[in-house]
Formats: sequence, structure tokens, C-alpha cells
Amino acid sequence: MRRPLLALAGMLTMPLAAGTVQAQSVGDNLVLPNLPLDFDRGKNTSVLQRDRPEYQAQGIRAGSFLVYPKLELGGGFTDNAYQVQDNKQSDVYALVAPSVSANSNWSTNELNFNAGAQLRRYASETPRNETNYNLDASGRLDVTRALSFNTLLRTARATEPRFSGAAPQDAADSVQFQHSTASFGTTYAGGRIRGQLAATVDEFNFSDIRSFSGATISQAGRDQTLFRLTGRAEYGVSPDTSLFVQGGYTDTSYKRQLSPGVANRDSKEFNVIGGASFDLSALIRGGIGVGYVDRRYNSPLYRDISGIAAEARIEYFPTQLTTVGLNVRRTVQDSAFGTTSGFFATAAAVRVDHELLRNLLLNAQVGYEQDDFVGSDGKSKIFRYSAGGRYLLNRNLGLGVVVGRDNRSASGNVGLRAFDETRAMLSIVIQR
Repeated sequence: MRRPLLALAGMLTMPLAAGTVQAQSVGDNLVLPNLPLDFDRGKNTSVLQRDRPEYQAQGIRAGSFLVYPKLELGGGFTDNAYQVQDNKQSDVYALVAPSVSANSNWSTNELNFNAGAQLRRYASETPRNETNYNLDASGRLDVTRALSFNTLLRTARATEPRFSGAAPQDAADSVQFQHSTASFGTTYAGGRIRGQLAATVDEFNFSDIRSFSGATISQAGRDQTLFRLTGRAEYGVSPDTSLFVQGGYTDTSYKRQLSPGVANRDSKEFNVIGGASFDLSALIRGGIGVGYVDRRYNSPLYRDISGIAAEARIEYFPTQLTTVGLNVRRTVQDSAFGTTSGFFATAAAVRVDHELLRNLLLNAQVGYEQDDFVGSDGKSKIFRYSAGGRYLLNRNLGLGVVVGRDNRSASGNVGLRAFDETRAMLSIVIQR
């Protein structure tokens, strides 16, 4: 029950970074890792990370905080608004996305607040309209130079992508849900040893939707609460390379039965991965982990799932002006079809960012995912292609464009449908 591909979100403090203009990448899960791979040791800088002071938002000083307001306005086109195989409907839409962040400017400790909205309105196919928003606060307490604690509180209304292996196939409306998160973690880094621990509670509540026939589809059976605990131990074998082992536990509890008298997909999952992270001067950096995942369902209706788990993020720097990124992830995700338990989502994406001019950034991306449903012959394959760019006029104004195409093929008896979609969007970003 998680979305399969990960969006590259633009940081508000980066020069005119527009998350909605960026192409999507691998692993856009409903539940993001509470300990993502961390490999940056300050030896390399990607194209998107590079400082461009003349184009970077200065923010507004408010006491010991810097406030960064931003507004993105866009117009887009799709040749398949409902993302279906037959009777495709093309349409245009408008995007309005205001946001603001406030970041502390302290020598130690940290406190951040973020709020934003993303309103997408279609000209004709109004069931596809989206009203998304987010509110979050995060902080870090530096107890000593080696020990720190961090926390995150967040609530957001989001839209599930149609290509998700868990999305209802008969939905005419956009599938929207409320996601609230409370997370607490700690990090210790002393000498060659580094340890991290994170505990997170996630709650998901899905809105009812309408089918193509006009009937109401209740999604109450998808409402769930997850408790996740993840720990990682890392040992530095050299200043630029370390080895790590990571273990995790997830308890998934659905709020309602799947249907009267039919148990839902409550489960407990254990996973472990081991690997290395590295940041080699002027060449490559990244993290690679491979391991095993075991998910056991409380009800005998659902088949337990176990197998190889993997996560990798690698960035290669052929020149100072070009960054090539590779993301790979293999996870277990819950199904939403009948009494099938879940599926393995194996995904990979390659993205190239190039600085053609100081203020002209180009990108291209290719992504692939295969979803294999356990205990069924159901399978889907997703191909995604996109290209775009950002033109930075000054520190307060920028333009963006993205053109992409998605294609999903499906087979088996789980009810997935094939479709393809071509889309494009132009946007303008105003920030302070």
C-alpha cells in the first residue's frame, strides 16, 4: 500500500528549486525510510547542490530565523487525464503551489517549520482535481559534539499516483489521503563509530472516491497505523568509506476489517541490510545495501512474504558540470486486490543533471519498476521517461519545464490495468 516511485523534492533553500517541476525518481513510497542512506562527506557537490549565490533566495530575517516564502504557478497538459487504457481524455490544468519555510540560524541545535499547498485544477476533467497541503516541524538537539537527538511532526494531504500497485483501478477521482507522522531519533558519531536509531509512528486515512460508473468507493479498509523502529551501526574503514549494518521492525495495524468478517492485512515485518557508503574525491559517492525482508501477516488469509531487500543511491561526477545519479530499491508493499497479501516492488532510475550555463540546468531521467504479486500470477511493469530544465533569471524568479511519458503494462488476475500517459508542464517560481 505504498507508492512505488520516489520524487526528487526541491529544497526551499536551493535556488528556485521547484519540486513539481522535477522528474520523479525511484521509490516514491507511501512510507519513506526513517533512516535513508547517508553518504555525503562534503567531498563532492552535485549540480543541484552547488551554491549559486546570485540566484539563491536570501530569505527574510525574523529574529534568529530565516523565512523563505515561495510561490509556484504552472500550466500543464496530459493526453490521458484518467490514466486508463481506453477512452483517453486529454486536458489542461493549472497549478498553484504556495509554500513557506522558517529555519533557525543557530550555531548549535536546529528548528525548522514548513507549510505549503499544491492545488491542481483541470479545465474539463474536474474529478482529477487535487488539493494537497503539508504542515511540519522538525528539530535537532545537540547534546555533545558526538550525540544529538532529532524529532519530526508532520501532517499532509497527498495524492496517490495512479501507477501505484495498490491504487483502486476503478477510481475516477484522484485518490487522496491524510498522512500524519511523529518521529524521534538519535545519532552518535565518535571516532570511526557511528550509530543511529529512529522510531516513527505513521497514520494514513484515505478519502472515499467515485468510480467511473458514479458509485462511491469506500477506502476505509485502507486506513492504517504503522510503528517503525530502525537502527544502524556504521564503522569507518577509511575517511571516505564505511561499512554498515541496519535492522528494522514494522508493525502495521489496519483500523477496520477488509470487509465484515474478513480480516485485514495486519502484519509484522523484520528486515536487515548490510553494505557500504562512500564519498570518493571528485569521482563518485553513494551507499549500497543488500539484505533480507520477512513480512508475516496476522491472518492466515494472507500469504507471508520474504526475500531479498535492497537499497542503493549512487552519484557519479564525470565533470563538475554533470551529475549522474542511480537509485535502486526493492521492498515489500501491501496489495489492495482481494486476499492477495502483497508484492515485491523492484525499481531503478537513472537521472542526469547538467549545468549548461550557470543559470540553466537541464535534466533527463529513465525509470523502471516491476511489481510481482506474491501467491498470484499478477505482475506489472512501469517505464517512465522525462526531461526538463530550469532557467534562473535572478534570485527571486525562475522558469521550469518538464516533459515526460509513463507506460504501465499489466498481466495476471489481480485486476491491474495497462495505460500510458504523455504529460508536459511549464511553471514560474517566485521566491524571496
